[in-house]
Amino acid sequence: MANLESLFEQWLEGNVLSDAQLQQLENDPEYRALMSQAQVWQQHSREYKAAPVPHWDRQSTMPQLASAGVFGMAGAWAVAASVMICALVFLVMPKQQVPDLLEQVAKQTQLLESQQKQIDQLQKIITAQNELQQQHMYQLAKEAIATGRVERQEDINNLISYIKTQRAQDQAYLRMQLNDLAEQVQEQPMAAIAKN
Repeated sequence: MANLESLFEQWLEGNVLSDAQLQQLENDPEYRALMSQAQVWQQHSREYKAAPVPHWDRQSTMPQLASAGVFGMAGAWAVAASVMICALVFLVMPKQQVPDLLEQVAKQTQLLESQQKQIDQLQKIITAQNELQQQHMYQLAKEAIATGRVERQEDINNLISYIKTQRAQDQAYLRMQLNDLAEQVQEQPMAAIAKN
């Protein structure tokens, strides 16, 4: 597949390929379709003729914007009108609403203070819970380590007893073999022992 890909790239770059190489590309359905498309695009490329850009009248297609001076003046009038309306609202506002506003501000301040106290209490509770949780985690880790040590010690003791058992069995087996060999030696006459 990599060979076909490199052949196709060479063909696209305009390199001359042998008949066998072209046949390889044309035998593969994927590369045959790619070659067909490439030939169509090359044909379109050769037949392409640039068309001149038409001349058009910008004045007739885009409306003329009003002069900047009119907009600048309207903006200034809008700002002046906003300032006047704000001034009228504050001057005309009845004097009775001021104490009500001050009372509402005081209530809001008290509410915010009580909420801040609640937040502080919650933070203290969360801190205490985190410390308690850390203590529990430390205790659990200690217990896990202690349990692991006990289990390892038991495993080591089991291994040592197994090794001792195996050693005792091996020694007993060797003693049996040595005894058998000693019996065989004792049963043979002395002349046969010297010849061996």
